[in-house]
Amino acid sequence: MIMDKEDYTVFTNAMELHYINMKAFAKAVNEANSINIDDTEEVKFAKWLLVITQKEINNKAIIEDAYKDEEEIFMAVATLVKQGEDKYTRQKYARRKEDIQDYSLKMMRAEQDRQTAERERQRAAQLQIEKEQSDRRAEQAEAQIAEQAAVIAQLQAQLAEKKSTKTQ
Repeated sequence: MIMDKEDYTVFTNAMELHYINMKAFAKAVNEANSINIDDTEEVKFAKWLLVITQKEINNKAIIEDAYKDEEEIFMAVATLVKQGEDKYTRQKYARRKEDIQDYSLKMMRAEQDRQTAERERQRAAQLQIEKEQSDRRAEQAEAQIAEQAAVIAQLQAQLAEKKSTKTQ
């Protein structure tokens, strides 16, 4: 089993290791000025070896070509660069990442607040419309009451007139 001696991360449970002569690989790439070495069958593995031995490769364009088409290798190179940085740079990177997360949270909260305010504004507008409708209904009811009161007054006047004509 192969593991990291500091945090005990297990890299592999393989019981055998194979030795790769990195200097010979870099020498072969430099001589061929390409990753297409005659006996290379695993192109992705060869690209990874190219990235690992990049300090010894003369033509840096070969290295760029190796990981521009392979997302996994590009991500691995980015991780290697990040891990290879000094403590101050890693801390700066971590702070920047936290700042980005904080900013994202603030933006999400601001958007939620905006949406809440918009819902409250819409609710207030809806309540205003309902109030106006209620006021119109009340005015219509008052108008109907006034009309009915006028009809009642007219009927009472007619009744009183009939009573006065009967009593004469």
